[in-house]
Amino acid sequence: MKTHQLLILGAVVLSVAIFPAQALPQCIQPLENGYINWTTGLVTATGHAAPEINAEGKAMAMPGSARACAIRNLIAVLKQMKISNDLTVGEYASTHDAILAGIEKIAQDARIRRQLYTSALDVEVRVEAPFYGGFLQLVLPDHIRQISKIRRELNQGTAEPVKNTPSAVAGTRPYTGLIVDARTLNLELVLYPTIVSEQGREIYSSVFVSREFAVQNGVCAYLCDMDQALASDRVGLNPLVVKALRKTGDRTDAIVMSMADAKTLDRATERHIFLKECRVIVLVKPPVQKEVRTAQ
Repeated sequence: MKTHQLLILGAVVLSVAIFPAQALPQCIQPLENGYINWTTGLVTATGHAAPEINAEGKAMAMPGSARACAIRNLIAVLKQMKISNDLTVGEYASTHDAILAGIEKIAQDARIRRQLYTSALDVEVRVEAPFYGGFLQLVLPDHIRQISKIRRELNQGTAEPVKNTPSAVAGTRPYTGLIVDARTLNLELVLYPTIVSEQGREIYSSVFVSREFAVQNGVCAYLCDMDQALASDRVGLNPLVVKALRKTGDRTDAIVMSMADAKTLDRATERHIFLKECRVIVLVKPPVQKEVRTAQ
């Protein structure tokens, strides 16, 4: 009964934290004992611990044990993330001891977001860690490499167009990023998505991405609201908005862009800058707003 009360309290707090009133929807993937927030770049996990009886016969709360449980669960959640459609982080790390050690270190360094006690001294601890930065450096494929510096055509930060860009010289407003509307697709969220044309030509892949930006900010951002995407600094003031046609259906399950949209992108020479800097947003279906309950 006491554990049940703790779980109800944890579920209520967690559901409020994930879906605050009138907040924009976020792309959240719930998993056992935690969840991945693909919009904010944060991974969260919870752990529980029952009280232990000391030498004097008194019940003692065990927050350290609850934190250790949360860290184990966070490692499990991180391992369930998909690098690509056919490869999970856990599968990749299983053959790379250094990567597995790095993942464990990231989990150990996770910050405590909430610590809850019941009157019976049961403890629940929630921990949180970013997957941008060190984690992506560990797990992104080696063929995503540093690209040599390209002449700046976009201002840093808001990606605001500059007058001397090729598109501006031609009399058109230069694009500052790419938004791919994939809300009609059942898209599985991955750390390293790829986009291809109807003919199968790569539009966005490791060839176009510089590792420093992929590690710092992710290969793309996942959002669920078009207004939110259009207002994002990531894609700047004038992003090219395209609609995903379908998925390839093969091992890669890449996002397919129409021939017309691919040609529009090809004509924009400034694409080399914003693709290199991962100024890409993929719009996906909003999540179903339901409570994410944590397991005992």
